Amino acid sequence: MSGELWGEWPKWGDDGRWGKWGQPKEQSLTQPPAQSTPHPGIGVRSPNATGPLPTIAFIGGTGRMGVHLCAAWAAAGYDVTMCSRSKEKAQKIVDELLAGRGYEEKVMQGAISVPPCPADGWKLRAGTNDDAADADLIVLGTVYEQAWAMLEAIAPKIRGKGKLILDMTNPFLKRPDGYGSGLPADGPQSGIEVHKQRLADDSVRWVGAYKSVLWSLVLPTGPKNPDRPDIEVFGDPEAVAVVSELILMHGWRPVVRGGLEVASDHEGGIPSLSKIMGNIYREFTLGEKLSVGW
Repeated sequence: MSGELWGEWPKWGDDGRWGKWGQPKEQSLTQPPAQSTPHPGIGVRSPNATGPLPTIAFIGGTGRMGVHLCAAWAAAGYDVTMCSRSKEKAQKIVDELLAGRGYEEKVMQGAISVPPCPADGWKLRAGTNDDAADADLIVLGTVYEQAWAMLEAIAPKIRGKGKLILDMTNPFLKRPDGYGSGLPADGPQSGIEVHKQRLADDSVRWVGAYKSVLWSLVLPTGPKNPDRPDIEVFGDPEAVAVVSELILMHGWRPVVRGGLEVASDHEGGIPSLSKIMGNIYREFTLGEKLSVGW
């Protein structure tokens, strides 16, 4: 999909906030306060949107974030495949969601908890991780340490085909099971840059988002806390345009941070005083309301 959806940057975005593209990290723009713009509603497309909605496949779709986002995206009108090593595992969850019963499961550090809701018309199906190769938008939503092996397995099927890849992995987000130990200091300092380097496919358009959003706040009806609906997005313009609309379509608001050059600034699990103060500053001066779950 073309970057024409969002036009030239910097500009006022459809959600009433100021965005930028291609600016080096050390440069900044004078950013006017955000305007109050009513959200169009769940499943309502941006006025400037053109073309069909992309099909989505979520690698790691039976995990905490996967189940919540697959349900939310399906509720917004997207064609979504919940992928897993075992299709049977994904099918059990999909069957519960499509029956309108929601889904509950105790997991490490919390629980998957999608409440019962009508699922009439949802285009949600189960698949294996290999099935992700057929989608327009491939989501890497598993733990960072497992993501490359899964992407590498489908690489021969997707190379040169202009796929969009949404990388949600968090290599620095420590977990009790030992995952999230970080990255070597002598290489890229973001998961998305590592995956782009390894895949080495110039036709792919990369985007990062949902890095600091707590899964339990993502519901089919929109944000559990509607007062904090903002999600940071960064990456290649074409992919950012598609994912920004996706975020709007399921009831949230995108905040575009820039291209892949800012990826290391937005990895989850790396708290810092400068990041906290920056968020506070933008909240008071720009009206941002980031949903920060970590």
